[in-house]
Amino acid sequence: MKRELSRSREGFVLISVLMLGVVLISTATAFAWFVRSQARTVMSQNQELTNRTFAHVLVNSVTNVISDVFSEINYDSLTQRWYQPFAIAASEFDGIWVVKITPLDDKIPIGNLFLPDGSTMRTELTEVWHEMFEKLDRLELEQVLLDFMDANNKPRVGGAERDDFLNRPPYDISELLVISGDVDSEVLYGASGKLGISDYCTVYSDGKININVAPLHVIELLPGLDSGNTAQSIADYRENKAIESLSDLQGIHGVSAGTLNRAMNVIGFKSRYFEVKLEFLPNAGESGSSFSVILDRTDKKIVKWEEI
Repeated sequence: MKRELSRSREGFVLISVLMLGVVLISTATAFAWFVRSQARTVMSQNQELTNRTFAHVLVNSVTNVISDVFSEINYDSLTQRWYQPFAIAASEFDGIWVVKITPLDDKIPIGNLFLPDGSTMRTELTEVWHEMFEKLDRLELEQVLLDFMDANNKPRVGGAERDDFLNRPPYDISELLVISGDVDSEVLYGASGKLGISDYCTVYSDGKININVAPLHVIELLPGLDSGNTAQSIADYRENKAIESLSDLQGIHGVSAGTLNRAMNVIGFKSRYFEVKLEFLPNAGESGSSFSVILDRTDKKIVKWEEI
């Protein structure tokens, strides 16, 4: 009997030891996975920080080049080689950076609609503004948006004034969503293949529309360029050759001297603002980094930084 009890105790102790061993092994394994996970997190964070720092260096270099070198040229066109995507090998990062610079000032300058008094609309943009709402089939918003952005609190004919109106140009196009009940995301950004206000307007402009980079649907709003196939002729021409001046523009089929007289205060050939897209592509299977940055060439500064 005593022998059996002794054997039971020995078995119990053995099972206990085995269970304890299993617990210790499981704990050690879990701790190892935790350490590995934390190490990967730290390495990932370090990589993100390194990528962000290098992106800043790249953007600062691009800003200086655009401001000091390219500013000597009287036009900005996608035909220029420096606006083609290019890659930078970064062996210390074990990957490459892909850089794409795009001139903006490509749409209706929503921040430059008014004269210095902040309320009187620029004559040369009145027709363009009206044509946009015709295209959007939202004419009821034409005067409301002007009341939203102008410097006074007096409603225009067909417009409105509300306590929540900014009474200043928006810093970002998304601020138009403040006009609740009239402007929603579909009206602003478009949906189901239909264009929205943001497809026609931009806050990144010096006051004129760079005809070299403006989308076709924006060119079609410009006085005299919406007739026949004139806008398409301009779009076709600039694919192979930059439009450097009004004389170049007049040489395009369908563009007359009369047309230029109507549109010359709206059309430009250079850009003040640029979008710089940066993408880091690692050689290994690690995730990369992407950045979208808006530069102001005149003031040599970053006006928007977004990590995608």
